[in-house]
Amino acid sequence: MIKAVVGKNVAGEELRWQLLTEEELVSLASTDALFGGAQTFVLEGALYGERGEEFVDLLEVFAESPHTFIFKEEKLLKAETEALKKAGAKIELEKKAEKKEYRFDNFGVAEALGKKDKKGLWLALMASWREGEKPEAVAGLMAWKARQMKDIKLSRDLVCLYHDSHRGAGELELLLERFALKL
Repeated sequence: MIKAVVGKNVAGEELRWQLLTEEELVSLASTDALFGGAQTFVLEGALYGERGEEFVDLLEVFAESPHTFIFKEEKLLKAETEALKKAGAKIELEKKAEKKEYRFDNFGVAEALGKKDKKGLWLALMASWREGEKPEAVAGLMAWKARQMKDIKLSRDLVCLYHDSHRGAGELELLLERFALKL
């Protein structure tokens, strides 16, 4: 049996194919194991090594073998893939890692406040509003960070901003923006 694996870790005896002649490979493929049963041999990088054509020619011998030969490669090109399919190989490709979408990090506001970075805080607030974050949630996050920093004045100012916005002194978004710019 032949398997071609791209990008996966496989179990089996690592075969040092660079040190073996073509005759030794044919003998290995056609000889039963000492104690019976089939063995699994892993040939890493063999198809695209300097002896790659030799291995493509030996695929039918490997296919008729009682043993399993696994060709572990970084990638498979069309010619080698076709030769492997023709010999009846099972081809396994590792799924590519999906790119993660950008997700808004609402703790960026707290981080900028912790550094007392006026510009960073303002940019983080603008990103929060673009993402649809509620001003009350952002104010709460900022108040939490101020308490964590043990900065009583910042904490008091943020709590007063929150209450002032509910008393009609202005929208909380604008009050927080003004707070960030005066930091």
